[in-house]
Amino acid sequence: MGAQEKSQGNSNSLQRVKVYRLNEDGKWDDQGTGHVSVDYLERSEELALYVFDQEDNETLLVHRICPDDIYRKQEDTIISWRDSEYSTELALSFQKNTGCSYI
Repeated sequence: MGAQEKSQGNSNSLQRVKVYRLNEDGKWDDQGTGHVSVDYLERSEELALYVFDQEDNETLLVHRICPDDIYRKQEDTIISWRDSEYSTELALSFQKNTGCSYI
């Protein structure tokens, strides 16, 4: 199953988010707005966060969920963490707090 098929197959559980990446200057860069879902990585039993662009359905983010990563919930609509694969801080800002709680 490809990335686009995966996103369409889970459209009921998709939550609208903005993706941010912390740059070298310590500022958050907007990486785009899309829909996030949790699903298994292809050919794996590991879970991942998938974010697909709301306009063209391109992949904005695939993040393997790792029990060693520390995920922080800030306020009611933001989840942030340090991505060890890319050695950078990432954040998801949810449109609704229910989406943040769901993820």
